[in-house]
Amino acid sequence: MFTPNFDESVMLIGDEIKKSENAYFSLRKKRQRIEMRKDGNIFYLEKGSVSVYRVENDLVTVSFTAPAILGLAQMRNDVMSHYLRCDSDCEMWVMSSANANEMLTRKSLWMHAFDILTNHLQRYFQRENMRSHKTIREIVIEHVKHIWSLEPEIREKTSVYTFILSRNHISRSAIHKVLQELVNEGKLTLNRGKLSSFSS
Repeated sequence: MFTPNFDESVMLIGDEIKKSENAYFSLRKKRQRIEMRKDGNIFYLEKGSVSVYRVENDLVTVSFTAPAILGLAQMRNDVMSHYLRCDSDCEMWVMSSANANEMLTRKSLWMHAFDILTNHLQRYFQRENMRSHKTIREIVIEHVKHIWSLEPEIREKTSVYTFILSRNHISRSAIHKVLQELVNEGKLTLNRGKLSSFSS
């Protein structure tokens, strides 16, 4: 069975974007918003991290840490339902959708683009699964599980409150109540709002 190598696909397309005379280098500041609608671009995120926000409610859909290819889902779609926001200072290479389309065809990279999109779609499904539970406690636990699954260096910088608040319409007090219950039950420990231990 064929198993796509997601990291290889990102690097292959990223390298082609960097080499292209039709791409340009861009520095973006932390918290800077990038409108997918106006730019009509794809991005090779070389350094930093970004979150994808839904336009209609400003909730985070997914987050990406470099290296990452962004904008593939929008490049052949007129409905621009999301925007990007830099979670840190970012270094990225930018290419117009038209040039990206031509490059992916000429270099036979559409299968790699498809693998990247499939990975992004899987992340979206995971996000929907975290939000689909009936009680606030279940939703909070699913988000805590996800935070615990992150790489340690990312987890250590992730505020549990900010992570959950940015992805759901749940009050901070309701989140705090559940987290305090979980702490009292010995299921997790928090250090300045960051998750330092978790047992399901």
